[in-house]
Amino acid sequence: MADASLKLYIGATEYGTVANPITFTGVVAGATIEHPLNPFYLWNDKGGSIGSVPAATIQVECLELWIQNENKGVGTGLPSQTITCNLYPVVDNTDPTETIVTVDTTEWARVTSFTGQASTAQVYMFNSTTGVVTFGNGVNGAMPTAAQTRYITYMPDLLLYGNEVTDDLWLGVKSNGATSNSVTITSEQQISTDALHVTIAYPRIISVTGVWLATDTGHTGTNFYTSGSFDSLTGIITMGSTLPAANTSLLITYVTTAVDDIESAYTQIGGATAHTFTNALQGNNAKLIYFRVVVPDAATVSGGSNVNFRIRLKYRQ
Repeated sequence: MADASLKLYIGATEYGTVANPITFTGVVAGATIEHPLNPFYLWNDKGGSIGSVPAATIQVECLELWIQNENKGVGTGLPSQTITCNLYPVVDNTDPTETIVTVDTTEWARVTSFTGQASTAQVYMFNSTTGVVTFGNGVNGAMPTAAQTRYITYMPDLLLYGNEVTDDLWLGVKSNGATSNSVTITSEQQISTDALHVTIAYPRIISVTGVWLATDTGHTGTNFYTSGSFDSLTGIITMGSTLPAANTSLLITYVTTAVDDIESAYTQIGGATAHTFTNALQGNNAKLIYFRVVVPDAATVSGGSNVNFRIRLKYRQ
């Protein structure tokens, strides 16, 4: 599940949660759509102290998937005509934005019985288990004519069909850009590579306060970094004085910022396929995250119609 300290923002609005998921709407099979709100800011707000959790991988979970305006052809002009959703059972959702029957451009109303309905009443009955829509007989409830096209917008059972978004890796992500704030990493524990060098966890070094033996928790002994140097790209620190031995356990305090992954290409991700960032994201910094959806031409859930879905992101160390 998502680490509570990792949050996805645009301005002050948090995205990628159950309450406010990322939504793709009107995506046609075979289309590639970049999210209109790109880029999102993935913040790690735990701070930079030792033991903070860096954002390292990102996954996706499909919360809802629904079919928009599935074309069921023209009416027959006959009594009690029916149409059937391509994918059923259907979530029996009375939300008018997610279960809609349209004849041409007019939305018809769902009823539980045709009894008492006028002959011109634009109504229908719906069985969510079978996915069957039934129209009136011209006496109780109107009949779509042979000149009118019938459409249905609905939400297939997510347990059966929503997994296509995650399992078929429709969602792409890339990290390109970073919002860098200075973070002091205090007493990070590392093992030296030899008697003069050690590599730290967050390589974009601004400054190094000191390197002490791991047993010197109070930093009262020798600061082996004094008069030393560092490489801000590789994160390698060169000591100013020689350590007692190679493979020495050390405590290092330094100041760093986020490293831009500079990913030019998207990586397709899903529930079991994560994207691992090139550089971990330390506390009080953000990566700029871009999302894109690619729906296959032959995607079963699309049926040639527009596909809408909502996703939630999951982060792991």
